[in-house]
Parts: sequence; C-alpha cells; structure tokens
Amino acid sequence: MRVQKVNEHTIRIFISLTELTERDITMADLFQRSAKTEQLFWELIAQAREEVEFNLDQPFWIQATVATNDEFVITIMKQEEAEGSVKEKVVRKASKGRVTELVYVFADLEDVISAVGRLPEFAQLKSSLYEFENEYYLVLNRMGTGKKRLLAEAILDEYGEIVGTTGVFLSEHGKEIISAKAVQTLNASFNKTKQSEAL
Repeated sequence: MRVQKVNEHTIRIFISLTELTERDITMADLFQRSAKTEQLFWELIAQAREEVEFNLDQPFWIQATVATNDEFVITIMKQEEAEGSVKEKVVRKASKGRVTELVYVFADLEDVISAVGRLPEFAQLKSSLYEFENEYYLVLNRMGTGKKRLLAEAILDEYGEIVGTTGVFLSEHGKEIISAKAVQTLNASFNKTKQSEAL
C-alpha cells in the first residue's frame, strides 16, 4: 500500500489486488460496508496518519475506484472539502485498460444522445444513465475488447470525459434516469435513423 497526500483535506491510498486477497477482501467487498472493509479502512487511516500526518478529525467522504487492472485507489476526503469540490469528488481520470466498467460524464443530455448514436453495436452491452450535480453519467459494462471498444472509447471521448467514479456510487448518490439498456433506449427514442456501424 502507498499513501498520497493530495492536500490537507484529501488523501489517496493505492492498494493492490494481492494485498486485498491477503486480507480475504474481494473487489465486491470494497463497494459494500462490512466488518472486513471497516477494519481495512481504519488500518489505512492509521497508516496515513503515520506516513503523511493526515488526521481524520471531522466527517468524511470515501470512494474506491479502479486505477489499473490490479490496483485500486481509495480516496478519502474530509466532508467540508468534499462538499465544495464536485470535480475532485467524481471527475477524475480513470485508466481504461481492461477494466470491465467504464463511466463517462457529459455536460448535457444532448451530448449523451449524440455519443450513443454513433456507437457500434455490442451484443452483451449493459448500460445505465444517471444525473448527478447537473451532469450526466453513462455507465457501460461488457464492451469487450478490440477494435469496437477502441472505436467506442474514441467516440465517447469526443462528447464526454471518462471518470474514476463507479456505478455503485452513482446509484447511491445520483438520480437514476435509465436503469438498464440506456444506450438502446436512447437510440430508440432519439436516434431512430441510426445505422449500425460495422468494423
């Protein structure tokens, strides 16, 4: 584990999948409250106090995100700072790599509609749409790998920005607009003349 102090209010703790396995904690556990994850959290806080003099002396906000294929980032932000900085809270660059879930933020719904209208078709794509702090978040799963995914990412990057938040966070804190098949629903409603793209 390594600790990065962003400022007096925020730290990031990087922990590998191996370190989680040694503690009998799975990826899913990180996004759920349990005795194991609470124990891990307080261990991390103790380490942060020793290494970077970060004292958690007020209400706080915490989020776990995927950094790379085998590493997670746990961001801890004191609440006062978290409430005043939405961008620090959810809009952070995420490593695409081979991560199965991608989340993109868009300034408005029109950008979402334009983006999904140009996406190639994915047989097993799962998608949902949320609104949070007046921005729109498209959560995508099962995009696979290869040319189609690269094309999709390039299109999404034109209209939005990939972020390091998760579908779990958005389901808890955002407003759910389309819970499932968001891409298909938006295309059926707004992009009726969309032609399927083939590679």
